Amino acid sequence: MKKVLILSLVLLSLAPFAQSACNTLDILDEVVGPFYQGVPANFQLSGYGGTAPYTWSTYAGALPPGLTLSSSGVISGTPTTVDDYFWCVTITDSVGCHVTKCFFVSVY
Repeated sequence: MKKVLILSLVLLSLAPFAQSACNTLDILDEVVGPFYQGVPANFQLSGYGGTAPYTWSTYAGALPPGLTLSSSGVISGTPTTVDDYFWCVTITDSVGCHVTKCFFVSVY
């Protein structure tokens, strides 16, 4: 019992110095695209940190019509409508940490 108590105290004293892997997870992209109406697209989103592998999903908004997001972070398809779109994407790592980032996505 005494050993468990000592180990618990040591772990508690070190806890503030441990950095969570969730703090390092990030989406590196600053922009998504550009995309052009009628031109096939293939854009790989970039994640960093956390614990790979990552899963990507739409959090809010929508990609331009004709484009889809794969769970591996690839935006592909052929955009059909010229406009600006507001879209938020979430990256989730293998231990459940997640980060969301929003973009204005343009189709010219």
